[in-house]
Amino acid sequence: MSRSEHDGRHPGTAPAASSQTGDVVTVTTTDGLSFQYAEGDTLLRAALRAGIPATYECNSGGCGTCKFVKESGEVDPLEPDPPGLTERDRRKGRLLACRSAPRTDCTVKLVAGASWPTGHVRPRRRSVEVIGTRTLTHDLREITLRADEPAEFLPGQFAMLSVDAAGERAYSMSNLSNPLGEWQFQVKRVPGGFLSPQLVDELRVGDRICLDGPYGHAHLRPTSRDVVCIAGGSGLAPMVSVARGLASRGDAGARRLHFFYGGRSEKDLCAREFVDEVASRLGHAVLHEAISEAPTNGWTGNRGYVHELVASYGVPDLDNHDIYVGGPAGNDRRRRPVPRPGASRAHRKHPFRPILLRTNNGIRARDHVR
Repeated sequence: MSRSEHDGRHPGTAPAASSQTGDVVTVTTTDGLSFQYAEGDTLLRAALRAGIPATYECNSGGCGTCKFVKESGEVDPLEPDPPGLTERDRRKGRLLACRSAPRTDCTVKLVAGASWPTGHVRPRRRSVEVIGTRTLTHDLREITLRADEPAEFLPGQFAMLSVDAAGERAYSMSNLSNPLGEWQFQVKRVPGGFLSPQLVDELRVGDRICLDGPYGHAHLRPTSRDVVCIAGGSGLAPMVSVARGLASRGDAGARRLHFFYGGRSEKDLCAREFVDEVASRLGHAVLHEAISEAPTNGWTGNRGYVHELVASYGVPDLDNHDIYVGGPAGNDRRRRPVPRPGASRAHRKHPFRPILLRTNNGIRARDHVR
């Protein structure tokens, strides 16, 4: 997903203008594919908009999945030191497609899938209107946006939001695809953050912002397995979308949902209404909550981090569940206790990580989103 707002790094910025007349250049891959790049995009997004299934995860420079090598032409990096690139990558001339802008016609060695992912909609940029806001906690705000066409995305995917041309951030949708064109987000205020204070404190009904999406591979899979959702902080949004997606299926009455949510204190907990919303349509739905700090308002529930709560609860037959995780990187400690050398910067600077840990086809997708 996107970079953490308190990491001290520059926000995602729009690419500089192409130096080639007409501001449109042609990118050709070493596999013989080609697509057009227009000013204001990135190489990755131009490929995705053209229907080329380029490999990626975060779309923001943190994960390193979209590495490529320029064979010819001119390509500008949009960020001098993205955490998704190691020193070895730089020595080998690798760049990140999500943080690069072609300046001339070019040829690149770009990793791409054999076919466009089933159910994925090609991302595009659109203007959206704020039609509703709601306070969920002291620092978490629900924001509903409306576009002029139906909203199409998969439960758990994300979009890039921007208020002006200065930069953007990635946020997961909390609702489902709908013909009304509504995109709903849960935005957590990060003190000193680049965008979240504007979205939480300043955005008003009637305002218009830019939405680019959908993106992401960590979405609800069409399996028959029961589901475990694990969320912390604003990682709640994609997990709410996954839970709503599960409850909307024809076999929902036979499906079971275990929803784990953690916060620092009691005032951070707000998952109850969302689990209650889907419970009547599922065969079984239960919410497990925990706080990590000392209680201040008579809290008698679970204490500790949410991943510890999952381990202590002991979901029966856990290996036969689809497991989805969204929130601080600590939620994933049971699978990755120590960041790999060379990737540690990305883990430190991208603490919000919606992750699909396991399905019956072995998929492990990760999207660095908030």
